[in-house]
Amino acid sequence: MMRFRSLRALTLAFLLAFLVATIGTGFAIHTATQQTIERLVDRRIQAVSEEVAGAFADRSPEELVRRINAATRQRDTGDIGLLLLDADGRRLGGNIVLPRRLPIGVSTVALKDRIAGLSAGRALVRDVGHGMTLATIAETEPFDDYNAARARIYLIGFGSIVLIVVGGMIFFVVTIGRRIGETRRTVDAIIDGDMARRVPIDRSGGEFAQQAMAFNRMLDRISDLMASISNVSNDIAHDLRTPLARLRSQLALTLRRAETDAQRAGLETAIAMSDDLLEMFAAMLRIAEVEGGDRRAAFAALDLAALADEIATMMQPVVADSGRTLVLDTAAPAGIVGDRQLLGQMLVNLIENAVRHTPVGTQMTIEVGATAAMAILVVTDTGPGIPADQRKLALRRFGRLDASRHDGGQGLGLALVEAITRLHRGTILLEDAAPGLRVVVTLPIR
Repeated sequence: MMRFRSLRALTLAFLLAFLVATIGTGFAIHTATQQTIERLVDRRIQAVSEEVAGAFADRSPEELVRRINAATRQRDTGDIGLLLLDADGRRLGGNIVLPRRLPIGVSTVALKDRIAGLSAGRALVRDVGHGMTLATIAETEPFDDYNAARARIYLIGFGSIVLIVVGGMIFFVVTIGRRIGETRRTVDAIIDGDMARRVPIDRSGGEFAQQAMAFNRMLDRISDLMASISNVSNDIAHDLRTPLARLRSQLALTLRRAETDAQRAGLETAIAMSDDLLEMFAAMLRIAEVEGGDRRAAFAALDLAALADEIATMMQPVVADSGRTLVLDTAAPAGIVGDRQLLGQMLVNLIENAVRHTPVGTQMTIEVGATAAMAILVVTDTGPGIPADQRKLALRRFGRLDASRHDGGQGLGLALVEAITRLHRGTILLEDAAPGLRVVVTLPIR
């Protein structure tokens, strides 16, 4: 069964079906009417022919001429054409003249036959004996140009129906399309982080207004639930950062008073764990801030290639100290609109993530390019990579792969990168670099 994937396709299919049905109905009515008229006319000329010639073809020419003259004087046969011809085709009598000899049996005559006063009709030609033939002709049009007038009636009648339906469908498509467009724009705004956006409600009421109100109530409920979840995580992060900071300060103070190496080693480990926790809470708050969408107010025009060059230059010594290398391969100009600080943080996170999860000797490469509509940032490493079935997990908050559960970090680096990319209405893909991982970030050109 054919599937219609858009409102436009469904509307066009309906209009096509309606036009075919309307044209077919008009043609069927015209044909049925014409056939009915021809059958009635055929019966009439058959009756008149029988009346003139009689049941047996044994009349003399004089008798047939007399009968023809009598029939043409009758009121109910005054519009009937009669013509008697001999074996040689000479006219013996009748009230019409034919330019051509008609075949035996029933046939159709038209304006081209040049019969006076007739534009279309039916003819019955029969053998009446002695080599003579009798032609009986009657019109199938009650007045001149009847078929043309009837065609105009059908055209106006069925044409007006088609125009009304087409107009109604256009109005339907425009109205439904506008409602769908409002809903789609609301959804796009919510995806971009504007959780306060709602579908406009028509004050005139109706089904569309009720649907919009129901949709908005659903969005209100979802927004409340998301706000509750976000508030819980944010409150936990805020409330725990202060005691953790105090705990770290106390551990640092105790470290200075430690008397043995074992005590110092234990305290240093505890301080490092506190730092990890503080870093994790800071990352959680940072992601919540980015996902809120408020940072779009600070968007400005910038060159992604220039920013990549700046971050690569800054991070190259750090990467080199870790025993790895960082190379800025290509950096074609790519003008975008965004938050320079957040995009810089995104690049730093990608580089640090590669340093943390690749062995010594790994090479990292940064490339920046652009198409007509998108800027493309690619960060590639020659490390172990990420299995295809675990790449979605790597982009989630606290998404720790089995191979990296004992490494440093909190599993928030790529989650922050994904949040920053989404804030800039871009996409992020993790691909196989064969060997290694290839991170492709696509951002819209300004």
